[in-house]
Formats: sequence, structure tokens, C-alpha cells
Amino acid sequence: MILNSEPGEKQLDFLSKLCDKYDIKLAIHNHPEPSHYWNPDVILKAIEGKSARIGAAADVGHWMRSGLDPIASLKKLEGKIFHLHFKDLNEFGSKKAHDVHWGTGKLGMEAVQAELKRQGFKGMISAEYEYNWKNNMNDVKVSAENFRKAVGLLGR
Repeated sequence: MILNSEPGEKQLDFLSKLCDKYDIKLAIHNHPEPSHYWNPDVILKAIEGKSARIGAAADVGHWMRSGLDPIASLKKLEGKIFHLHFKDLNEFGSKKAHDVHWGTGKLGMEAVQAELKRQGFKGMISAEYEYNWKNNMNDVKVSAENFRKAVGLLGR
């Protein structure tokens, strides 16, 4: 079991003990700057010396909004990524950026997939599409199709 959370750093020692006691993984989620865990370096420092069951719920779109390179951020967290929130955005480095169909924005979807493959990522990927909330079913469908197509090409 993996729980996604944004706990206060003062809670991490206690949560670390609970993760070990109950064999539960805790994935710390990042939101854009100025959120506390916006930068992977902050997550790494916070989990240093804690249970190996504490890692990251990485959100590549939020890194983009904060001006962080998603590939470099994934590399920093290698071995610590338990869960991935996937999205592609129309702009890089803008808090006003919005979702677009995966593979059509500024993310570099194929490069992200290649990095996850290189790392042997086996965690869960959450499909996120935080634009056009009231009627985004087709947007999610197109994004998933683009993702699967790119994964197929990556395997060749």
C-alpha cells in the first residue's frame, strides 16, 4: 500500500516508524513553488535517515510550473519514486500553464517515459488532466492513447 501525502517535516520521524511497523509506503507529493516540497532536493533532505518506505509521489507537471526540468528531477529522486502524477502542459515555468493532451505540450513525454524505463520504475502512474474539469473525459482518453502509443514506440 502507498499513501500520498504532504506531511509536515516534524511528523516524518513518527510517520517513518509507522511505515516500518505496518509495512506501508508513504509518497510525499510535490505541488508547485511555493509549496514546501516543490523541489526534489527538499524531499530528499526531508527523508534522509528515514524509513526506506518513505519516498516521492512525483508530479512532472508541477515541476514544469515551478521551472524545474522533469528529467533532472526524476534522476535526483531515482529509487525513491513510488508514485507518479503524469500531465503535460502548454507552457514551461508558468503557474498559469494548463494541461494539454499528453505528448503535445512542453513536457517531452517520450523522454520522461525513457527515463522511467531506465530507472526500472514499477510504481503507479496517475493520469491527471486539470483543465476543462467539467468535460475532460475525451482529453484523458486522448492523453492515455498518446501515452500508450509512445510506450509502444519506446519498446522497439
